[in-house]
Amino acid sequence: MTDALDFLARRAATDPAFLGQALSDYAESEALDDDALAAALHCPSATLNALRICLRPRPESALFRADIEEIAARFGAAPDVLVEAVRRSDALAALRRAPASQGTLLAARDRTSAEQRGGDEEQP
Repeated sequence: MTDALDFLARRAATDPAFLGQALSDYAESEALDDDALAAALHCPSATLNALRICLRPRPESALFRADIEEIAARFGAAPDVLVEAVRRSDALAALRRAPASQGTLLAARDRTSAEQRGGDEEQP
């Protein structure tokens, strides 16, 4: 049973329909391993895989909150951390979908010493 649950949890981590993807995004963004993720969620490590295969909360406001509360109660997890994980995952997904040409992310570059001084030419 554990092998099947592990397999399903790994699959859920890549499927946006499941809470597993939100938890994966959250854990990655916070550099958390499973034990640290469980600690952040205030739930036992043993329940993480079952939590991962839950469907993601419905996006409508009232339904979202009800789903979060139900999931949190079922697995003994902190609802505020679940909300944060889902919202962060949603934001990361939106950033991944945005075309780079929209200027969503700009690369930093070093300024030349002439630019720093406000001049047109670089001087030694």
